[in-house]
Amino acid sequence: MKRVLTGLSILLGLGLALGARADCVSYPNSTHTLTLPATITVPNSLAVGGVITRAHFSGTAPGQLIRCPSHTWRTVIGRYPQVTDPSTGAYHTEVQGVGIRITITDARGVTNAYGLFSQSTVMPPGSYYTLTRAEATFYKIGPVTTGVVPSGDIFLDRWGSGPNGFLLRLGNSVRFVRPVATCDLSVGDVDRTIALAPVKVSDFQSATSAGARNFELTANCSDAAQVTFRFTGSPAPGNDRLFANTGTAGGIALRLYSRLNGGTQDILANGTDSSRTVAVSANRAVLPLGAAYHKNGTVSQGSLASTATVTLTYN
Repeated sequence: MKRVLTGLSILLGLGLALGARADCVSYPNSTHTLTLPATITVPNSLAVGGVITRAHFSGTAPGQLIRCPSHTWRTVIGRYPQVTDPSTGAYHTEVQGVGIRITITDARGVTNAYGLFSQSTVMPPGSYYTLTRAEATFYKIGPVTTGVVPSGDIFLDRWGSGPNGFLLRLGNSVRFVRPVATCDLSVGDVDRTIALAPVKVSDFQSATSAGARNFELTANCSDAAQVTFRFTGSPAPGNDRLFANTGTAGGIALRLYSRLNGGTQDILANGTDSSRTVAVSANRAVLPLGAAYHKNGTVSQGSLASTATVTLTYN
């Protein structure tokens, strides 16, 4: 389409009349319809730039080499503004996050992507190949909001002043749906007890933490891209970074930490650093964790009992 528009500026520079009469031996005259399912689900797991669906318009127009002895108006009536997604070249549709790109093949068998915005030019005398068939590809060009692409004309390539042209039409309205994401803790993690191995009071003479044990929490998800695990619990007296001990041991609290990316980072009971976000892979989000006894005063014999509650948010 850029070549055609450039031709327009050159012709106007030469002072040709805008009312140049169309004078071609024949003209394109065909209508092609795209029929899609009434509802198309766009998975949250589909990456931006991914193909949602691809389909051909109906029918094939006869391939022709049309001779135009004089200057001829050529007008494109397109549905969408001249704004495209830079990564896919798709035009923004009526549905946020959904783009469309149309490729059209001419009588030579050459296929190109076509602009879906309105424009016009004056073609110089010559011979031109007609358009024969078309294909539409819908892309995910951003976060998708459920919405409808209405039926109706998308692209009309009209030659001359008459009604003839190569018309592409969407035959039915299509509702693009972003599914509702769901995530739940694995059954075994819903009410789980983590048992720490016994330690000695003397272990805390030269260390503040002992008896560490690693474990994992797993969220099973559908149509979610990431999960945030948020932990809450009663802070320990005197050190609100730790979780309070309701057992009988004195001077002991619970240290809870995550083990992401090869390192450890404390999860704080005071709520200031109490959440971790994990990507979903194969419909699962796995958070590696660890727990340990932690010194919180003068240590004495007894038991450690502490409760941390986890809640999930996801998208």
